[in-house]
Amino acid sequence: MIRRFVGVLALGGLSVMALAAQKTVSYQRDVLPILKKNCSSCHSNGAKQGDFSLDSREAILTGGKTHPVARPGKGAQSYLIELVSKGVMPPQGAHLKASEVETLRRWIDSGLPFDGAAESENAAWTPPLALVDVAVPEGTGNAVDRLLAPYFVEKKVALSTPVVSDRVFVRRAYLDLIGLLPSPAQLNAFVWDTRTDKRERLVTSLLADTKNYTEHWLTFWNDALRNDYVGTGYIDGGRSQITNWLYAALESNKPYDQFVRELIAPPSAESEGFIKGIVWRGVVNASQRPPLQAAQNIGQVFLGVNLKCASCHDSFTSNWKLRDAYGLAAIFADTPLELVRCDKPTGTMASAKFLWPELGVIEGTAPLATRRTQLAAALTSPANGRFARAIVNRLWTKLMGRGLIEPNDELDNKPWNPALLDWLASDFVAHGYDLKHTLAQIATSRAYQLPSQGLAKEKPTGYVFTGPAVKRLSAEQLTDAISTLTESWPTPVETLRINKGAVSVPKRTGKLLFDSGLMRKGDKPVDIALRGEEVLALVATDGNGTSNHDWANWIEPRFVFESGREISLRELIPLSTTTGFGTVQTDKSVVGKPLRLGEKTYTRGIGTHANSVLLYAIPRGATHFRALVGPDQGAVDEAPTEVSVRFAIVEASRALTQGRAALTTADAFNRALGRPNREQTVTQRQTVATTLQALELTNGPLLAARLKHGVLAWQAHGAHGEDILTGLYQTALSRPPTRTERDAVRQTLGGKWTPENLEDLLWALLMSPEFQLY
Repeated sequence: MIRRFVGVLALGGLSVMALAAQKTVSYQRDVLPILKKNCSSCHSNGAKQGDFSLDSREAILTGGKTHPVARPGKGAQSYLIELVSKGVMPPQGAHLKASEVETLRRWIDSGLPFDGAAESENAAWTPPLALVDVAVPEGTGNAVDRLLAPYFVEKKVALSTPVVSDRVFVRRAYLDLIGLLPSPAQLNAFVWDTRTDKRERLVTSLLADTKNYTEHWLTFWNDALRNDYVGTGYIDGGRSQITNWLYAALESNKPYDQFVRELIAPPSAESEGFIKGIVWRGVVNASQRPPLQAAQNIGQVFLGVNLKCASCHDSFTSNWKLRDAYGLAAIFADTPLELVRCDKPTGTMASAKFLWPELGVIEGTAPLATRRTQLAAALTSPANGRFARAIVNRLWTKLMGRGLIEPNDELDNKPWNPALLDWLASDFVAHGYDLKHTLAQIATSRAYQLPSQGLAKEKPTGYVFTGPAVKRLSAEQLTDAISTLTESWPTPVETLRINKGAVSVPKRTGKLLFDSGLMRKGDKPVDIALRGEEVLALVATDGNGTSNHDWANWIEPRFVFESGREISLRELIPLSTTTGFGTVQTDKSVVGKPLRLGEKTYTRGIGTHANSVLLYAIPRGATHFRALVGPDQGAVDEAPTEVSVRFAIVEASRALTQGRAALTTADAFNRALGRPNREQTVTQRQTVATTLQALELTNGPLLAARLKHGVLAWQAHGAHGEDILTGLYQTALSRPPTRTERDAVRQTLGGKWTPENLEDLLWALLMSPEFQLY
């Protein structure tokens, strides 16, 4: 496998070098930026000086008043190259660089390939501000499908393929709407349901699953709003968590217009962390001053408007001007804001205004809180079609894999179906800005139920919708799926808390099962009979407030079964580990020295420190937990009068420990799989696999520990061999294994269902495209 992996990397490297050697000119990548920078003000976006337009390949070939400006295959003889190489064009400003002229010449030499036909359509597209009143074709069924019917006819798309099977649909709906895999019981209940409207009923029930809906969509909003659970990236000290407010807003399905108003003009401290901490890059130049960052952020997240270029100069890629970005930025400025073009002051002062002033007046001299309130009102006005289009487009993207407009942050681009976008946005507004309503509209459509399509390279004619794009599990979805399969869940941010000097039973835990009392040296045995508990919390506290030397050892901690079989905690991945000092150590004390209790040295155990909590899921069938505990003798030798440790074991609630990935701080696994650091706004994650992800999925210690725990969990159910195989397939892929797959597994494992073989089987299943793509 490693040799094959290295071979793939080598081939990939050769491919990159080969492509570089070809130096193919791309209209989108190489040519369009030159034309927009130097020529668009006179010859694009409807402007046709000299009757010459750059908005399409046909217009370029036609030329202007005099004659054609380009001769395909003959760049050196083309009038366009003559004009730009001699500095005749552009008539004002800097002349084209020699490298830019050469790029245009090579583009014409290669026949003017116009891989940007869609971009050409965008150039001539001016999105209306207000929503367009769309008449839905008559008929029965979902309005989305009735609006798509004429589109399919126009694009000559024959949808002879039936909708996906029940098993595929239920897995897709669970993952999209609540982010979890359906259990075999849930899957079978749906498949056996004979009601004709069962798919609509399923969508309704999933959206009504408030807890799982909230904890799934929390990821989407954390990315967009830069909300995280740790204090990194808080550049100006203003940003703070809005987790409690955000969770409650999603849980109550707060109307989206109210949701945004409370973020822009916070009514309380609960939601002010977003607007107060909007600085995300630091001030590196004039275009990154806090007011401009605020303008960029608001425009991107809530309007799908890219103002980053227009914060430095008039944009080359859109119609937004420097004065537009500064007008929005002035709303957030504490002092008068001077326009700065490419870091050069212009002497012109910005006037506070919304991007579309007709939606509401912003009083530039009013207090900041008033200006924010006025901005929030203009932004969420029913007359602002951009506001509704932006969020509806994002919801469509989440469910369908590709937006009605791409990318999501460029709503100046033309939708592939403007009528469908405006109808969805109007329907969203008409139903009180209800996010769940729009999700239901999309998820109950036949369009959503079509087979998934690979997003191959788009043809010159542009994208054509034929069904949802194949989606890859996000870092959080993959983590939750692995947790489901291995019964090994991370601990949410809100975890057990202990009081200094005493063991308390936290709010969401059960009874106290063991209390050592205060210990300054020596050891005490632990033997707890387990009677239905699911999770144990191993707690060590400091008794006298001077915890510098309170090294706490758990010697040979293990679960014991009625058969006499034992599982060491050293073999299990803990649900959570926290310690007051250092890191939890295996087979060493917390400071990395040999484990010692009294005069005896031990080779097997866990070393931690006072004020620590270790959470472990109890394997099914375990009847006892046993260990030996005490303060490490090394600490006693160093400071005998300061050592003071108290050990306790508490029953913990599984509800506390079954943490969805969205509620946990990012670990190495999640970061490798694409979870952003949230120091910048992220509205669409990258879905292309990386080398780092391949390494993490093949050799990562976090996944390896989860797999070990998963094998133990499945074996603890009393399942063996074929039963485990069937259960894994039904849980992971929502189907039983085929006969061919069963035979292949038997042959590969040699009929031996050892823990090592089962671990390999589980890993192979997790790595399969059918598991990771949907």
